[in-house]
Amino acid sequence: MNDSEIEDADALSYTPQTKVQSCPECGSTRLMRDYECAELVCMNCGYVIAAKLADRGPEWRAFDDEQRAKRTRVGAPLTYTIHDKGLSTMIDWHDRDVYGKGLSPGQKAQVYRLRKWQRRIRVSDATGRNLAFALSEITKIANNLNLPKNVLETASLIYRKAVKERLIRGRSIQGVTSAAIYLACRQCGLPRTLEEIAQASNVSKKEVGRSYRFLIKELNYFIP
Repeated sequence: MNDSEIEDADALSYTPQTKVQSCPECGSTRLMRDYECAELVCMNCGYVIAAKLADRGPEWRAFDDEQRAKRTRVGAPLTYTIHDKGLSTMIDWHDRDVYGKGLSPGQKAQVYRLRKWQRRIRVSDATGRNLAFALSEITKIANNLNLPKNVLETASLIYRKAVKERLIRGRSIQGVTSAAIYLACRQCGLPRTLEEIAQASNVSKKEVGRSYRFLIKELNYFIP
């Protein structure tokens, strides 16, 4: 096997895990991916660095948002604002089948039992119930203050860390959630005072400050 065949074999063995930063021939970093030929080409010397690349995009086309919403087959993204991160399913309260027809009385009773047990198993232990209640409180406070989504996600992640470190036991859930909101605002550079947080959460300013200092100390956060 000559040198050119070895280079071709190396090019064909390209995988997405092996990120190519420069051309092996001329060293140029001006690389272009040719989607029609499924090749990675150097724009300086024309050397084909990789061939037969897999297209990881969707196989369908959409010309507007409505078509895109109908043809996509993925669910909502992961979120820390829900205790199960949004991975669970829900049985809605519309007693209709997939064709929109109403269910018979026997089917309604069966769906009612399924809905009841599905709601119970979503939160099966004390930690899950604590997390579900606390995250709903964080969402309520964030809505009262009109906080952006990144602050809400950051506050939920802070509270999850506190639960993981077992820092919630013996403390007020409302106080810790308010402190998590205040800490998230500080981290994201969004100015909110303790008075605003306390008023939105119906918790005293003293309790919010005490819980905030506790989280800073125990979770080793550095807030400039």
